[in-house]
Amino acid sequence: MQVPFSPPDISESEITEVCEAMRSGWITTGPRTKLLENKIAGRIGTEKCVCLNSQTACAGEVK
Repeated sequence: MQVPFSPPDISESEITEVCEAMRSGWITTGPRTKLLENKIAGRIGTEKCVCLNSQTACAGEVK
């Protein structure tokens, strides 16, 4: 069975967001990351959410 190539679906919106993040000087845990964490926490109904760089980074015990 052959699986056809599927190019990524990247629109101008995603490109603009990446460029804005790069120009901000924050490419890791800056204000945009905090905004995302707050939005996720609100969406799932928890007090806090922390974005990490990988699943391995968060594989430890949750307290």
